[in-house]
Amino acid sequence: MFKHQRTVQMDAEKTFSKLRNLLKERGFVILSFVDVQEIMKSAFSEKFNPYFILEVCNPAAARELIGLDHDFGLLLPCKVVLDQQGSETTVSMLRVSEMAGVTMGTHASEPVKYEDEIISAIDAL
Repeated sequence: MFKHQRTVQMDAEKTFSKLRNLLKERGFVILSFVDVQEIMKSAFSEKFNPYFILEVCNPAAARELIGLDHDFGLLLPCKVVLDQQGSETTVSMLRVSEMAGVTMGTHASEPVKYEDEIISAIDAL
């Protein structure tokens, strides 16, 4: 499966805050994020549900993976999406290992241990 997904009973802002702390506990940082709702509002004056695209990185993991194969840089940082619909927020993570399996060959399974840490943070929400 190319993604891991979980729906939680909280708004996107609260989910973002809680996920940031859970990721930090596991050695990850949010390098950047896109507030899609704000972009749609300012660019098109459209109403859009809260929607964030996060770029998540564990510096030690990035060093290890890029050290194994520089092409891992094409798959990093990990993407996590928060999509609020009503009072629920769906948190989705692209599984880098699935993408690596298609393109990387030898080291395709290496990201799994780091993905599992992100998944544990998502599942702890």
